[in-house]
Amino acid sequence: MTYKDKRSQDLATKPIGKLLWQFAIPSLIAMSANSIYNLCDSMFIGQGVGPFAIAGLAISFPLMSISSAFGAMLGVGSAAQTPIAMGENNKERGLMISGNMLRMDVTIALCFTVIGLVFLEPILRAFGASDQTLPYAYDYMHIIIAGNIITHVFLGLCDQLRATGNPEKSMRAHLIAVFVNLILDPLFIFGFDLGIKGAAFATILGQVCGLIYAIRFFFDEKNFSHFSRHGLIFDAKIVKDIVAIGMSPFLVNVCGSLIVILINRTLRNYGSDDGDFYVGVYGLTSRMNSLLVMMVSGFSQGMQPIVGFNLGAKKIDRVHKVLKHAYFYATAIMSLGFLLIFTIPGTVASLFCPDELMIESCIPAFRIMLCALPLVGGQIITTTFFQSIKKPKVSIFLSMTRQLIILVPMLFILPPILGVNGVWCAIPLSEAGSAFLAMYLLGKELRNNSQMSPLSAKE
Repeated sequence: MTYKDKRSQDLATKPIGKLLWQFAIPSLIAMSANSIYNLCDSMFIGQGVGPFAIAGLAISFPLMSISSAFGAMLGVGSAAQTPIAMGENNKERGLMISGNMLRMDVTIALCFTVIGLVFLEPILRAFGASDQTLPYAYDYMHIIIAGNIITHVFLGLCDQLRATGNPEKSMRAHLIAVFVNLILDPLFIFGFDLGIKGAAFATILGQVCGLIYAIRFFFDEKNFSHFSRHGLIFDAKIVKDIVAIGMSPFLVNVCGSLIVILINRTLRNYGSDDGDFYVGVYGLTSRMNSLLVMMVSGFSQGMQPIVGFNLGAKKIDRVHKVLKHAYFYATAIMSLGFLLIFTIPGTVASLFCPDELMIESCIPAFRIMLCALPLVGGQIITTTFFQSIKKPKVSIFLSMTRQLIILVPMLFILPPILGVNGVWCAIPLSEAGSAFLAMYLLGKELRNNSQMSPLSAKE
C-alpha cells in the first residue's frame, strides 16, 4: 500500500520559499528551545547563586554535550533517512528506522546514566572543576544525568516528528518544556531555596511535560512513524546507516566537549588567580553562541526533510533551490545576532549576572569570540546538506575543521602570546577558516554533479 498524504504532496510540489519557512520556523523555535534551557538556567543561577555557580555550570557543559552527542547521532541519523523513505513511499522502512532509533536511544541513555552517576566527581575534576566550582557542577549534573533517559527519548521523538513533516508538533513539545522550565526555575531556585539543584530539577520536569505531549502522536497508526513491535526488530543495516549519517553531529558534540575542556583548563592556567572567573565568562559567551547556532541548526533541520524527500523523489532542482534559500537566511540570522550582541554586550551580560567585574570582562569576550558569526550560518547549512545527500564523510570533515583541526593549534599558539585574549581570538579564527572551506567544498559538489548552482537558481 502506498503512503501519500498532504505532507508528501507539499514536500513534492509546494513553492520552496514557502515550504522552507513552513518547516524552518517550527524547527528553529524547537532547536532554540534547547539552548533556552541553558540560558534560563544560567540567568537564574547567575542572579540567584553567583559567578562561581555560573563557572560550575560551564564546567558541566562538556558532559551535557557528550550526552547530547549520542542523542544527536541517533536523532539526525534517523531524521535524515525517514524523509527519504517517505519520498519512496516505503512506510515499512520508516517504521523500522524510528523503532531502531528508539531502542538504541533508550539503551545508550541507560548506559550513560549509570556510568555518569558512578564516576561523576572524577569526570568533573578532569573537565577542569576546582574546589570552588566542583560542588556547583556536581549538584547540577547528578540530577541532569539521573534524568538522562527522559532527555534522550524526548529529543528523539521530536526529531521523528520533524522528519515526518510535523515540525509544528515538535515545536510545541519543545515550547511546553521551555515554558515549564521558565516557571519552575525561579520557584525552585528562590522559592524553595534549592539553588543550582533547582535549575536541574526544572529542566528535567520541563522535558517530562514535553515528552508527555510528543509521545501521544506515536500511538496513532495513521502517522508515518508510530510505535510498532515490528519496527523495534533490530536491523543492522538501518542501525549502520543511522550511525553513519549521525556520526557528524556526534563528533561535533564530542569535539565541542573536548574543546570546552581544553579551553576551561587553558583559562585556569592563563587566568592566574581569576581562572575560575574567566571560565564563567567563557560559559556565558558560549551560551550566546549556542543560542544563535541552535537557531540556524533549527533552520538547517527544517531544510533536511525537504532535501531528503526530494532527493528520494529525484527532484534535484528542488534540492538546489532549498539550499539556496537556507544558505541566505542562515547567514542573515547569524549576522543579525552578531550585530545585536556586538552593539550592547554589557546589557546582554547583565541579564545573566549582576557582578560588575564579570560584565566588564564579558564585553571584549563577546565581541572577539562572536565576530565570525556571520560566516558560521553557511557552514552549518553546508554541513547539514552533505548529511542530507548521504555524504557523511564530508560533513564530518567540515565539523572537524571547525571544532578541532584549526581550533586546537590556535589554542596552543595564541594564549602564550596573548594570554586570555588568545583564547578569545582562537575561536573566530577557526570558525572563519572552516566557513571558507565549506564554501569551497559546496561549490565543488555542485559543479561536479549539476549544471544549476543553488546560488543562482530561480524560484
